[in-house]
Amino acid sequence: MQFALALREYDVLKHQPHPPGYILYVVLGRIVNTWLDDPTAAYVALAVAFSGLTTFVVYYLARAVYDRTTALAAASLLAVSPLFWFYGSVGLTYAGEALFASTVAYFAFRALNGSRSDAYLAAWYLGVAGGMRQSLLVLLFPLWLGCVALGVRRLRVVAVGLAILSASVLTWFLPMIWLTGGLERYVAASVELADSVVKPTSIVGGALEVTLRMSRYLLESVLVALGPLTAASFLAPWYVRREGWGSREWFLLWWTLPSVIVCTLVHFGQAGYVLTFLPALVIFLSRVMVTALAHAGESLPHPRARVALTAAVVVLVVLVNGSFFVSARPAPRDFDTPRPDWVRQAQDEAFDWIFSRTAAALREHEDVVRGFVDSIGGLYASAETAVITEQGNSRSYPWFRHAMFYLPAYAVYELHVGGLVPGFRASRLSSTMTIIPETEIHLPASVERLVWFVDHWSPTTVRPEGLVEIEIPYGRYLYVLPLGRKSIEYEDYTFVRGEPPRRAVSAAHARPR
Repeated sequence: MQFALALREYDVLKHQPHPPGYILYVVLGRIVNTWLDDPTAAYVALAVAFSGLTTFVVYYLARAVYDRTTALAAASLLAVSPLFWFYGSVGLTYAGEALFASTVAYFAFRALNGSRSDAYLAAWYLGVAGGMRQSLLVLLFPLWLGCVALGVRRLRVVAVGLAILSASVLTWFLPMIWLTGGLERYVAASVELADSVVKPTSIVGGALEVTLRMSRYLLESVLVALGPLTAASFLAPWYVRREGWGSREWFLLWWTLPSVIVCTLVHFGQAGYVLTFLPALVIFLSRVMVTALAHAGESLPHPRARVALTAAVVVLVVLVNGSFFVSARPAPRDFDTPRPDWVRQAQDEAFDWIFSRTAAALREHEDVVRGFVDSIGGLYASAETAVITEQGNSRSYPWFRHAMFYLPAYAVYELHVGGLVPGFRASRLSSTMTIIPETEIHLPASVERLVWFVDHWSPTTVRPEGLVEIEIPYGRYLYVLPLGRKSIEYEDYTFVRGEPPRRAVSAAHARPR
């Protein structure tokens, strides 16, 4: 939703979008939106285009690294990867990240083979990729530098490449800083996000348990992305013994390693982060699979039978992946049945990281949002209603940005609950996304009710007296609390209604008698 909001107003401090800015992605979104006049559809169109182009780039990259058979297998299997397919259908940056990462890798591999012109092209595309998603600069720079240093082996080429990279970055960085209102405001927004989101999950600022959880999330996301192709990883030791570990494999490993380190030790917030290096994994495992099938087919009498064996296995994997993405449906969340903690955790993570990345889950997500928006908008007037969302509710998605986008006429508040440090965000009280570190919330005098925009009530919070529960589609609820003149206590917060304006005394009653 922050990218959709950025089409109305680009402001990094308001997290429209959040730091570090994604300016080229927003620019492309605005261009497409001029034709479609629908922010969500504009970004989805970009994702579809990015994912389609990525399969072509991966084909040419895998063909350059290995051969045509591996390239056909890699492009086909990437196209139907459930995770890649999912992010190719939603309005987020990750499909574009896969495209730019694969493009930079393609030219970097050619530079590894000694091409100076490709070293310069890789530098330029890396700079452009940073405007799409700034993290790519950090994650792919080691790949570019290593390929140029080992392939071209000329300091002058490295220096010219760095100059091209810097010029490419400045073409989007300077406009982004200007739109943000200056470097100081941009740095302040970035530091605030790093302290509140990145630091708690990093090995520096977080507990070891957090690092282990990030590693588990990463592994689960990779398994979903690869699907049955994961089985080829068990043949990797056999492949290395048979074929050796050469420059091609080192290239793919060097592409993958920085992203894995950052995801496990710094921050892993979305399964889409995997798309930065997923093409490298798919290319390598496709090579392992093709080699293993060719070895198994040596006993077959006819060469065409060997080709048919490889094609049949690839088609089988395609069908399994496609069937999972199209047919798998997330099971309804069961919060009431007693279960051991490890079972509950496993089921919750399967829901959040596996079954939430399917076509059915995507449709359900859209229908859930529509259900909330239609119910609130149809039942309650905006001037008389304040919408409450929650960050830290273990049973709900944090819907703050969705409520802001789809219910712009309503006052929306995001409360920190569930053990988080008390504080709130308000759609109308701040020009930034900085958390207001207060617990007393002053509501407009016209507000007559609070409506919670949450999936389910948090088990750690006490329901205020008078709370009304209204069931809406897909097992969600509206929680409505009528307000009187007295303040309302909820968790650490106190809601205070403003005093209504006094009616003007008529002139007839005002005259002295």
